[in-house]
Amino acid sequence: MKKIAIIFLAGLLGACSQFVPFEDMRREAGQIQTVGQSSNDQPAICYNPLWHDEEDILKLAQQACARTNKKAIFKQKTHFSCCLVNSSTAFYTCK
Repeated sequence: MKKIAIIFLAGLLGACSQFVPFEDMRREAGQIQTVGQSSNDQPAICYNPLWHDEEDILKLAQQACARTNKKAIFKQKTHFSCCLVNSSTAFYTCK
């Protein structure tokens, strides 16, 4: 019975979580403004430091800054500020 419960819990976490790093550009349905931590000049990348290194995160930040023809410069990190699986956030500034 314990094995079934563990498998069920793991399935729920896997189905409800995004395991790849992503830019936090969440929006409310039908709205243009973002409610996530990211903006065009300051991308915020949610990631899990156990699974992804700083190079992966920097690539996503560079892609975000490339939209405005700028380069990403690391600003700061926070922990437990995004979703359950990707709990860390790296903030960058586009210059």
